Amino acid sequence: MNEQHKPVVAPTNVNALTQLVRTLRLVWRLLNDARVSKFPKLIIPAAILYVLSPIDLVPDLALGLGQLDDVGILALALALFIEVCPRAIVEEHRRALAADDAPPDPEENVIEGSYRHVSDDETR
Repeated sequence: MNEQHKPVVAPTNVNALTQLVRTLRLVWRLLNDARVSKFPKLIIPAAILYVLSPIDLVPDLALGLGQLDDVGILALALALFIEVCPRAIVEEHRRALAADDAPPDPEENVIEGSYRHVSDDETR
């Protein structure tokens, strides 16, 4: 696999729920980005339409299995959508989301200044 088509890999030291939330936030940002063309943006609504459709690959009558194909289609659609979006835009949004998730820097809230001690005799 060459460097240009290498998949973007998220950090592995987070739990599955956190990773799902990050992926959904990334997808939301990419859907709202005007630089992403309309074709990739059709993947997510098509997957949602499939889930809501009465036509399924595995009938919903089989408890668990019927819903499992819906979850699989949604997961595949999310991964495919991120993969077909322009790499530079995906990386830009990943960096922005990582910066949003980073703990605040305590030095960032410091105001530099100087002071002078004034005694009571000087104020009169």
